Amino acid sequence: MKRRDLLLATLALLVIWQIAAMLVNQPILPTPVQVGAAFIEELGKGLAGHFLASLWRVIASTFLSILLAAPAGLALGQSKRANDFFAPLIYILYPIPKVVFVPIVLLFLGIGDFPKIVIIFLILFFQILVLVRDQAASLRPELIRSVRSLGAGRMAL
Repeated sequence: MKRRDLLLATLALLVIWQIAAMLVNQPILPTPVQVGAAFIEELGKGLAGHFLASLWRVIASTFLSILLAAPAGLALGQSKRANDFFAPLIYILYPIPKVVFVPIVLLFLGIGDFPKIVIIFLILFFQILVLVRDQAASLRPELIRSVRSLGAGRMAL
């Protein structure tokens, strides 16, 4: 049922797009067929390679963000002292749009894959850190005690 709904929604979107493209000037809004043909043409000109390079950057930065932010969030969520110490820094850096850091990162790291990975890392790190910290802090103490009574150590928690 869900596949059928997704297929029908996609088909409806393409039909609406086609009708809108026929009503509007063509250079402004190309038809889905024209876009598909241009996409296939660009695949042969190197689009696939660029896609794979971008995919590598996203995967690497996501992996690093999860690897560093999840344990940090767990530690902050379980330790009131650590959270009280780092909370001001998190509250200052979290709401800042990470695009602000682009010139700084490019200035110090240059141009290449690494600065791009760092920018994506910064975007994801604070999102994951705050989410994990808040969830870890909201765990009920009786749940933690029950898992400990079953033999789980600090590392297992």
